[in-house]
Amino acid sequence: MLSENRIFFEKNDSSVLVGILIKILGFCPKNTKFLKEVFIYSFYTKKRNFNQNYSLNFQRLEFLGDAILNSIISYFLCEKFPEKKEGELTQIRSKIVCRRNLNKISRKLTISDIFFDKSMISENILGNTLEALIGFIFLDGGYQKCENFVYKKILHPHVNIEKLQNEIFSYKVWILEWSQKNKFFINFKTFREDQNQRKIIYLSEFTISECGIQTQGTGSSKKKSEEMAAKEAYFIVQRQYKINFKTDQK
Repeated sequence: MLSENRIFFEKNDSSVLVGILIKILGFCPKNTKFLKEVFIYSFYTKKRNFNQNYSLNFQRLEFLGDAILNSIISYFLCEKFPEKKEGELTQIRSKIVCRRNLNKISRKLTISDIFFDKSMISENILGNTLEALIGFIFLDGGYQKCENFVYKKILHPHVNIEKLQNEIFSYKVWILEWSQKNKFFINFKTFREDQNQRKIIYLSEFTISECGIQTQGTGSSKKKSEEMAAKEAYFIVQRQYKINFKTDQK
């Protein structure tokens, strides 16, 4: 089935991809040539290898889209929560634009349909693609069109602000803030472990001596291993201190 898709895509790549993207965007862009160049050559392996400029254009659109998305969401939150302080608004925005959430929203927008070879879909490519699309919309139609897309396609249908406020964005940040508030001394140590030649694993150890809390976490990066260790500590705190704090445990 995959080989048949590739043959079909080679014959009709422009029209098929543009049709998928128009459905996602909700409008027909003016500069379809640039749209085809960036996304066809970024996601169709055979053509992508011909010219590295297409990959560069994708990365530039991703950079632009990230900035525009943050700007739009910042304004949206300022309007929605006039009473909240800068730190609170920053936390909510971070939860909206975090890679995990953007990946989830991208799947709901069927951005994965752009990839005829599903093996190309890596951990964060969907969220990156959403940001690149937002960058493209900005160049194609300006800020207002970009804002309309974010409100109509992202914020209104796929972002539950009330739920997000009760979710933990980072277990490490939560445990650090909790420890500081209670004047507990904390200790984080992270080590690099070469388990085999292909994969590097990090091990993090987290300790709060006053509470007798000692946890460990592993991950493919220092950040991930520390987050896992902090998550274990969070659940221990929940059990010991019976803190009523909602979290997304998925």
